[in-house]
Amino acid sequence: MTRKLSDYEKYIRTEELLSLQKKEVDLCCPDELTFQTVHQISELHFKLTIQYLELAKAFMEARNLPYAIDHLSRVDTQIKHLSEVFNMVKVISQKDYHTIRTSLGQGSGQDSPGFNQILKTGPTLWEPFERILQENHLTVLELLKQGENHVLIFQLMQELLTFDETFQTLRYHHIQLVKRMIGLDTNSLKGVPAQALEKGIKYEFYPKLWKGISEFTDFTGSSYNPKPLDE
Repeated sequence: MTRKLSDYEKYIRTEELLSLQKKEVDLCCPDELTFQTVHQISELHFKLTIQYLELAKAFMEARNLPYAIDHLSRVDTQIKHLSEVFNMVKVISQKDYHTIRTSLGQGSGQDSPGFNQILKTGPTLWEPFERILQENHLTVLELLKQGENHVLIFQLMQELLTFDETFQTLRYHHIQLVKRMIGLDTNSLKGVPAQALEKGIKYEFYPKLWKGISEFTDFTGSSYNPKPLDE
């Protein structure tokens, strides 16, 4: 007799969801379930992140800055949690990890559709933000000087910086995970040197924001002829 599903199971679609992993008899080793589950969880986090980024962009275009700020804050929460999700891979021994790795074909985290979509979506938030600056006769430098006079725009800028910084941090954590599990002096399953991942953490979604911070530092003069504190 078929068991009747609860409304919770129907809504969450638990039967379908829990059938997306390999069956126990098909696992190359017990921890393949950990590997597969962690990466499926990460794709769901990426999916939410993309939705929040697209909504933040739409709210900026509608000049609804409080909602744009809120959704960028959500992005930050998702990405920070992703680092902890990927840490779950560390329970797998290097020996078992390589057993799993050899069953992936040419599979690579670099092919993650969610991750790659964030790389495409992230930069698109700059154009509506820049238009907001222009409408208010501001540059990044001027906003840094006058943040107290443009509180919502200033907060929005800070959230964009946080998103950029947090995503760079996630990429750094991923490199550390790769280093721990397979090392950096080797190639990916696509033949790409693992060290090539290090280039990614230098990528910035909003280089003009970071440049503006440097310009503000120069404007304050704090980099020139600093005087030691009196003893």
